[in-house]
Amino acid sequence: PIGSVEVSISCSSSGVMRASCSSEGDQLLYSWTLNGDPLMGGNSTIDLDEGTDGNICCSVKNHVSYGQKTIRVKPCP
Repeated sequence: PIGSVEVSISCSSSGVMRASCSSEGDQLLYSWTLNGDPLMGGNSTIDLDEGTDGNICCSVKNHVSYGQKTIRVKPCP
């Protein structure tokens, strides 16, 4: 089974925003949506455009279970 899903956002000095998703489990498949729209890339991290604003959701699934976490994203300072 999948453990709890956590999402964190980091901003680099160049203004690039990166979202990271972490969970526990085997053979995890990650998918991302921003305000309900799918984002390309199926890894545990995804780069976002500078100024991204809204709700980002990481969904994690494997052959046993499924989990997701949504957080509010604000543009980098």
